[in-house]
Amino acid sequence: MQCNGFEQIGNPSFAHPRKPEEPFMKTLSISTRTPAIETLIVGALLLALAIAGLPNMAAASDAQEENAGIFTAQIPTEGSNIASGRAVIVVDKPIDEVLPVVLDYGNYVQFMPNFTRSKVLAQRGSKAMVYMEVSVGRGVYTLYGQLKLAEHAQEGESRIVEGSLIDGNINAFNASFKLTPAKNGTATEIDFSIYVDPDLPLPSSVFSRENERAASQTVRALRTRLGAAPGGTV
Repeated sequence: MQCNGFEQIGNPSFAHPRKPEEPFMKTLSISTRTPAIETLIVGALLLALAIAGLPNMAAASDAQEENAGIFTAQIPTEGSNIASGRAVIVVDKPIDEVLPVVLDYGNYVQFMPNFTRSKVLAQRGSKAMVYMEVSVGRGVYTLYGQLKLAEHAQEGESRIVEGSLIDGNINAFNASFKLTPAKNGTATEIDFSIYVDPDLPLPSSVFSRENERAASQTVRALRTRLGAAPGGTV
């Protein structure tokens, strides 16, 4: 079956994003929450974020080791108080081995941080519509959406894969992988950017930090995934 130029995958009932099978509190949209429920959700998210930020010497040491070689930054986003997160890393894998992992949208749930679901709804080549669910705030809330992902025109030797939101329970989402050969082609620079506006009544600085953190976690997870590939070391 064809759907907007894509080949339909599986049951057509997945053509529109559904709410995840999660407790009622986690899936309510902002517009349908009562003030009491909204306060409860915000309070739980703030508590989860505060706990995540508490000093932990062992965790800090592990994080420093895991983040070695990763550059991260918050990039201002035009028209928004929320910054995009950016992370750059070089992995000792040629681009021909990195790109297939980035294009394997259906298996993001196997290695991407906090992903609980990734299902390809329709696909033609590198272009796909994908339904994804991501748990945030230590499981307090689930973000879900139908995304459009595709590889775009090359920039020199670089390969670019971008994703944008079609529909879901967030205000805005876009992300991009820019893969560039390094070390005479024996390695790849991975430049990943992500912008998420989750439509929650929290300070924009919270989401800017979370976008930066998500970018770092994503390239780290990709590095680990590539290291686990047959015959692969990173």
